Amino acid sequence: MLCQNCGEREAKVSITQIVNNKKTEIHLCPQCAQQSGHIDPVFGLHKMLASMMDWNPEKSQAKTCPGCGLTEQELHQNGRFGCEQCYETWAPLVEKILSRVQGRTTHTGKVPRSAGEKVKKERELGELRRQLEQAVAEERFEEAAQLRDKIRELEKQ
Repeated sequence: MLCQNCGEREAKVSITQIVNNKKTEIHLCPQCAQQSGHIDPVFGLHKMLASMMDWNPEKSQAKTCPGCGLTEQELHQNGRFGCEQCYETWAPLVEKILSRVQGRTTHTGKVPRSAGEKVKKERELGELRRQLEQAVAEERFEEAAQLRDKIRELEKQ
């Protein structure tokens, strides 16, 4: 499809507007879309993710990454990590962003039918182990013993 503005280049940007319950679609090439202000050439995913962080300068903990020295303020401005240690340093912020974007922080997507039972069993074992740790930590030993037995039974199968 050709650009509806210039009619010369291929349209790669589709813009849908709904005004007074009337839907209008415009198909533009990247150059025309940028000239008309419909796309931002410096927009990046990192800026969008940075805007999703609940950042309050007054409540900031003045935390820095021990690996690269990235501060919380720099992370908020750039939306990018500086090194591999940043993933550990900023884990709570990453978890908040992921839960906001994805709805959860663990993958629970589709599983191939051929591996379905095995994956289901592994997930169940993982959940039972988590419950067992929590029961032991809270000193609910009878419940912990029952969970331990369930785990052993599942592992035998």
